[in-house]
Amino acid sequence: MWKPFYGTGRKEEIMLLESPTKTSRWPVVRVVPGHDKQVTLLSGDWLRLGTHYFGRTFLCTENDLCPCCSLLPSRPYWYLPCLIHPVKNAGLLELSATTSADLEQRAKMLHEDVHSGLMLRLTRRSPKKPVYVEIVDDVGMMAELTLQEWVSAVMAVYCLPPLRVGEGIVEYSARIQGSVIERGEVQAARLKAAAEKGIKGRG
Repeated sequence: MWKPFYGTGRKEEIMLLESPTKTSRWPVVRVVPGHDKQVTLLSGDWLRLGTHYFGRTFLCTENDLCPCCSLLPSRPYWYLPCLIHPVKNAGLLELSATTSADLEQRAKMLHEDVHSGLMLRLTRRSPKKPVYVEIVDDVGMMAELTLQEWVSAVMAVYCLPPLRVGEGIVEYSARIQGSVIERGEVQAARLKAAAEKGIKGRG
């Protein structure tokens, strides 16, 4: 369904962080123009999701089965789990292609790779400008979350079920692909109905 794009995060076995729970809804980090946000990464593994937007953002299967690819442009987002400062709650870093590439380049130049423990400052000049990422510190390897734990939190944003114990990204993708296609079909029907209504209105 989607293409998981992994960075070069370290793979050592670490104790799991106890504070985030699998059932809670994690906030997506939003950067208000003119203000900054500071976060610490809890993993170095990227999750890449293709999306469409029509009234709201929804997932794209990124293959020929997607009902919306012929109707709407697609946009990828890259996700990483993080600790949001100063409250130190678990959250999700949602980055565009430009910002994620910039972060990965800076991390490789200064800290070898993207990994848990990197402290970032996020800023944005205006709503139409991408988020700028500055690496302000490396506190060392922190308790790293499992993919099952934080990827399930990402999928909750899209109102999809969590990963099962021991389930990989590929298996999970195959399991929920039908649901994603059905939702895409609903959005495609709405889009076509809106376009038809617009044409009739101009007639």
